[in-house]
Amino acid sequence: MQLTGKRALVTGAGGALGRASSLRFAHEGARVAVVDISAEAAQETVDLVVAQGGEAVAVTADVRQEDQVAAAVAAAVGAFGGLDVLFNNAGVMPHQDVSFLDGDLDLWRTIGDINLHGTMLCSKHAVPHIIAAGGGAVVNMSSFLSVLGCSIPQDAYTASKGAVASLTTSMAVQLGGRGVRVNSLAPGPVLTAHVEAFFPDPQARQARLDRVPLGRFGRPEDAAALACFLASDDASWITGQTVVIDGGISSNYL
Repeated sequence: MQLTGKRALVTGAGGALGRASSLRFAHEGARVAVVDISAEAAQETVDLVVAQGGEAVAVTADVRQEDQVAAAVAAAVGAFGGLDVLFNNAGVMPHQDVSFLDGDLDLWRTIGDINLHGTMLCSKHAVPHIIAAGGGAVVNMSSFLSVLGCSIPQDAYTASKGAVASLTTSMAVQLGGRGVRVNSLAPGPVLTAHVEAFFPDPQARQARLDRVPLGRFGRPEDAAALACFLASDDASWITGQTVVIDGGISSNYL
C-alpha cells in the first residue's frame, strides 16, 4: 500500500476529485483529514472512507480564510499527531468565467482567492508540520489549461492554475532540502457533473472528445491515482513538476 502510515490532509474533499482522492489515499493506507467548506459534504466523504475500512475525520474550512485554515490544520494534527501529506485540491471553475476581454474583476479575485491564495494558505500552515514529521509531500492541483490555450476561454481559472504551477516550482526549490517534495497535477477534461455543464450540446461534447487520443474523458479516479502516486514514496525522486494527465489531448493539434 503506497501510503501506509501516512497522515494526509485533503482540501476540497467534498467534491468529486477530492472525494475520489480521499478514498484512494485511505485505500492505500493513509489516515485522511477531509477538509471542505461544506460540513455535510466533508462528512459524506468521511462516511465513504469509513465504509471501505479507512480512517478519516471531517473538518470544515474556507481556504480563503487564514484563521479557518490554521484551525483545520490544527484539527488534523490533533487527530493524527502530525502530517505527512498535503493535497491542495480545493478550487473553483465557475461557468461565468470567460475571456479576459469580458472579464469581471470580482470574479477574478474570487477564483484567485480560492485556487491560488487558498493553496498558499494551506501550505503555509501545513508544511511546517510536514517538516516536523521528517519530510513528506505536497501535491497541488493545477490544470492542463496552464500549459494549453483553450478555444473556450476560462481566463481567470487558467491564470490561477498557471500561478499554482509556478508556485509549485518555487515551493519545491525551497523545501527540497527539508525533505518535502512538491508537485502538481494538471488534469484535462474530467467529466464531473460540473464539467458536463460546459458542454450541454452533445455535438460540442463529441468535438472535444474527438481531441482525446485515448478516446474517453477523464474520471475523478484517474486524478486521484496520480495524486496518490505523487504523495507516495514511490515518487521519492520527483519534485517541482507539473504532471499533465489529460488522455493526450494536449498532444493533439488539429
